[in-house]
Amino acid sequence: MHILMFGKMPPIQGGVSKATWVAATDLVTAGHTVTFISNSNSMGYGFRQMASASSIEAKVARFAGKLVIRQVKTVPRLSYIPWASPYLSQLLGNAIAAAKSRAPDLVIGWYLEPYGVAASIFGRLADTQVVLRHAGSDLGRLRKVADLTPLYDHCLATASRVVASENQDAVQILLDAGVRRESLVQARGRRLDDSFWDPTRFDFEVLVEEAEAFFSNYGFERDFLTMLTDWNREGLRCSDPIVGSYGKIGPAKGTYRLIDALDLLAGRNIPVAYRALWSAAPNRFVQVFKHLASKKRLRGRTIILPPLPPWEVPAFIRSCSVITFLENNFPITFHEPQVPREVLACGTSLVLSGDICSKVSFAAELVDRTNVLRVEDPNDVAELASLLELVITDRQIRASLSHQGKALSRAIESTALPHDPLIDVIRSM
Repeated sequence: MHILMFGKMPPIQGGVSKATWVAATDLVTAGHTVTFISNSNSMGYGFRQMASASSIEAKVARFAGKLVIRQVKTVPRLSYIPWASPYLSQLLGNAIAAAKSRAPDLVIGWYLEPYGVAASIFGRLADTQVVLRHAGSDLGRLRKVADLTPLYDHCLATASRVVASENQDAVQILLDAGVRRESLVQARGRRLDDSFWDPTRFDFEVLVEEAEAFFSNYGFERDFLTMLTDWNREGLRCSDPIVGSYGKIGPAKGTYRLIDALDLLAGRNIPVAYRALWSAAPNRFVQVFKHLASKKRLRGRTIILPPLPPWEVPAFIRSCSVITFLENNFPITFHEPQVPREVLACGTSLVLSGDICSKVSFAAELVDRTNVLRVEDPNDVAELASLLELVITDRQIRASLSHQGKALSRAIESTALPHDPLIDVIRSM
């Protein structure tokens, strides 16, 4: 079967980008051919992964002849007024051009804006069945926008299949949108990619050097860029136990309070380093880094890198003594990040917020101070600092958390699907 797929992919940062890419390669491995249409090369810096074009091309080359990537071209700014990148029109135009060479047997759109909408419209134009998949923010945030709700609901209600998680809140939203029960597929998640069991080395020195050039594209002021560069270079000299974090930053991610807790530990002369992969719009990046830079005791202990391709993240996780994931008060209740699963698989000690401990699908299997360290409220800096001090100063606790975390990971991944659920959805159609 030839499949035309609209979606995010690297170098766009984030879980949906990674999952869509993995799904495309799973489809090819299952014997299908895929034309993947994306606007990922248009991603601005901040949420763009520090991935060379050759790195991504090498990944695509493994599927030569079976996976074709078609990227939309850049449209000059202010080509029309009021200006907004015409991604929907570009995706559709690209798909129409691709279909002239080979008509698709199926169309997939993952994430409603603009990919699911493009898939729905193109499916109607090509008289082809459409499969849609949602994420947390498109269903839980964008669909609440009055001007978007009618169109999203129409696209969802007319799709041949809508693939959803097993979360009942999300399922109810889809049913309210008009999705037919017989079209709704509640799917188990795919097991983690094999890279999480591939013990590759993470080279901070090389990546700090690469990041200097990469950060120069963010539009930072010269003085700020110099400060960031100096902090990273000085951080290379620190060999203390590493507290790590990766992903989006901000208050709801616990970033500020983590910095405050690390500063407390530094003030107590606790040997600690901080390493992070920060994903944020340039203005937020500057705001959070300035908060970090105000903690003078963390200078010489800190390295901040941009987002990295998903296949490099496992090596980062394993380079750390402990990874924190402190999301709290996140407005989308059915948002379930994959970070906890990823860290458990790598065997790195994991500190989770109470919100995330309660939210993950394997919440009942998490045991505080056995396979995870739970900080009920990550905004309580004293509590967070105490937990971090415990885990970075006690090797036996880290070893126990690693052992028990890996055991839990094996149990979780053994019940996950060996491939993306789209494979089974297509077989059932």
